[in-house]
Amino acid sequence: MSVVGLPAVDALSQAKGSQALPGAADHTEKAARQFEGMLMSMLFQTMRKTVEPSGLFGEGGQSRSTYEYLMDQAVVDQAVSSGRGWGLADRLKTLWSQADTTRKEKIVPEG
Repeated sequence: MSVVGLPAVDALSQAKGSQALPGAADHTEKAARQFEGMLMSMLFQTMRKTVEPSGLFGEGGQSRSTYEYLMDQAVVDQAVSSGRGWGLADRLKTLWSQADTTRKEKIVPEG
């Protein structure tokens, strides 16, 4: 049965034109990198509170905190995107993949 006004499409032509959806591995990688970046950013902010202002970005106020925040974010983004972070993202990705494999084995028993 075909719908009036719509071209008939068989399963083969649909498969040829379709694109793969991002897999769980892509989402795991992204989530692990984002978590590592968030943790690095929080640590940088906490560390910065312990340092006396040098006057490089002004004596105080909103402008100094804005510049420091932007500088911290640039360092974190570069470290995480280049894979030169702390290695936490890689470890998390490995652990999450192992947990996913274990979960799948429990759901679908062999045999």
